Amino acid sequence: MGRFVLKDSYFNKAKQEGYRARSAYKLMEAQKKFRLLKKGDLVLDLGCAPGSFLQVIAEIVGPGGLVVGIDLLPTKPLSRGHVKIIQGDIRDPVVGELLSQHAPEGFTVVTSDIAPNLSGIREVDDHNIEEMFEAVRALIGARLRKGGNVLLKSFFSDRFKSFQSEFKAMFKAVTIFKPPASRSASSEVYLVCTGKR
Repeated sequence: MGRFVLKDSYFNKAKQEGYRARSAYKLMEAQKKFRLLKKGDLVLDLGCAPGSFLQVIAEIVGPGGLVVGIDLLPTKPLSRGHVKIIQGDIRDPVVGELLSQHAPEGFTVVTSDIAPNLSGIREVDDHNIEEMFEAVRALIGARLRKGGNVLLKSFFSDRFKSFQSEFKAMFKAVTIFKPPASRSASSEVYLVCTGKR
């Protein structure tokens, strides 16, 4: 009980500080540790709703950068000119064309806080996690510039080790990171991938 209340302090903190969700602090903690983002970066945020990652990224990259968020769900716009939101499926070729228009030479950083709907049925959940991973990996392969960085939410599953190996082949360094703002009971972790080959 005490631990749950402690972790929920992030929810209360987000409300007090004007962030749309507690996940804002997961990104801040990753940024503090790994310095994935810098001023002027072109950032693609996958699974951007409700927009807490967008808020943090927009502050870091500043008006000289660009943040493009994608989600199947509608995301309330941010009152910042350098933040663009696309409602759509990352597997849709039309979305790929829109991304090319926003960043013709690719993005410098990709963040992904996408989580599949989990049913509690292991085979179904593992399949959904794998399908989501493949879509995200394909987009990173196509849209992230050489030398770029990635912060990717993942879940421990039978395929986790192979996911990790695939990213190790794509990047110079891959680190597993569990932010303090993640609920301790959750199986979510983040893959921090730096230096796209």
